[in-house]
Amino acid sequence: MIRSSSEVSSPAEQFSAKSSKKVLIVDDESVIRCSLKSFCEEEGYNAVSVSSGIKALKIVEEESPDIIILDIQLPDSNGLELLKTVKEINPDIATILITGHADIRGAVEAMKVGAFDYLIKPLDLETLRKILNSIKANNSTYVKASDMDDFVFVSDKMKEVVRIMERLAVKSDVTVLVLGESGTGKSSLCKKMHDLSSRRGKPFVEIGCSNIPEHLIESELFGYKKGAFTDAKIDKKGLIEMAQGGTVFLDEIGDMPYQMQSKILDLIEERRFRRIGGLQYLNADVRIFAATNVNLHDLVQAKKFRLDLFYRLNVATIEMPPLRERKDDIPLIIGHFMKYYGEKYRSTPKGITPQAMEILQRYPWPGNVRELKNIVQRFVILAKDDEIDVDDIPSSVLSPKTLESQVEKREESHAEEPVNIGSYSGLSLRAMEEEFIKTALKLSDGNQRKAAKLLDVTRDTLRYRLKKLGIETPGK
Repeated sequence: MIRSSSEVSSPAEQFSAKSSKKVLIVDDESVIRCSLKSFCEEEGYNAVSVSSGIKALKIVEEESPDIIILDIQLPDSNGLELLKTVKEINPDIATILITGHADIRGAVEAMKVGAFDYLIKPLDLETLRKILNSIKANNSTYVKASDMDDFVFVSDKMKEVVRIMERLAVKSDVTVLVLGESGTGKSSLCKKMHDLSSRRGKPFVEIGCSNIPEHLIESELFGYKKGAFTDAKIDKKGLIEMAQGGTVFLDEIGDMPYQMQSKILDLIEERRFRRIGGLQYLNADVRIFAATNVNLHDLVQAKKFRLDLFYRLNVATIEMPPLRERKDDIPLIIGHFMKYYGEKYRSTPKGITPQAMEILQRYPWPGNVRELKNIVQRFVILAKDDEIDVDDIPSSVLSPKTLESQVEKREESHAEEPVNIGSYSGLSLRAMEEEFIKTALKLSDGNQRKAAKLLDVTRDTLRYRLKKLGIETPGK
């Protein structure tokens, strides 16, 4: 790696004596260097720009900048290799990689190496401003890859979500309703919103409305007075009281028992509550976030959710997009969790083949980010090679189309290993089973022995399933 300062032919630029954060800009295009330098100085940073990796490393060693904006393609070095060297010198330097090409594998590798974020030319200066502010505040909606968080993204849909979230975060008393499918990151979004608000130094209390038994939910939320019921031996604070000054997150509020909803409405409107058995109201200095994966309007129509509470919640809303609608984020999320679980399990860093990445991006992810996180954890724990390939992908993610291409490849190489069979999202279990059995029979020209091998079951099992499902083999 390039490390020696003796290779520098001319003195490197030096930072001024300003006390503001230092930004080093590394790009071989003079127009971009000048533009970024002016932009950073207008934002209040102490900026220096250089055109080569050698000059950049000299400044890193001598000046230790806080932030580096680094072009991934330089005349004398590769940006990723340079980033690795920078991390060896000072792992606390936040680095933003920029490139002229939307390279998916490059983005994944950048996040794995430790880049704070990854931008594509032409640069969106508004996005860059937010990233710089995030680094400066150390309270980011754009997270470092080492953090355990679901907030890694480049997609326009997620950028819009974050823009709304940032506007609502500063309004410290506004109730917010977050909509979205299970696993999309509603809880993570609310935690970020709390961290960006003036209440960030106070508790963030998450309450799973579907996890607390109906007969216990009131006492858990509001507490009780001694003697209120048989086992009430002492006064007990509820979760609302324990969150004073902070935020209460009511997850899956659509599952809140109907009789409790009026008490939640009173809490939101009057900022007060009573313990069970108590005679006096207590003030509730809390902000309410609520989330649901069901349509509350439908619940209102079915008289399972109060209309007045629905109107009270449905003022400021954020809708989290499902992962299938933000597929551009999948490579970054994979790289993010690869790094996290690699460090957790002390595993060799792993890459991923383009073929495997294509399958993962095509899969509809019914479990959203949560499902993807679990798949990546499996990769890190079980994958034998340094690079994740199609064979490492669980059968639940593969489709019959993927199966067919695998069979063709194996036939070409005369391979004997069984082929994984997967599932389609959105079909019933019976329909999925029929689909895969028919696909296996088609690929084996009706030969039940070969079809059973493809399905990784015995021939007797296949015959039993054929009879139960009423499937006739080709030619019968």
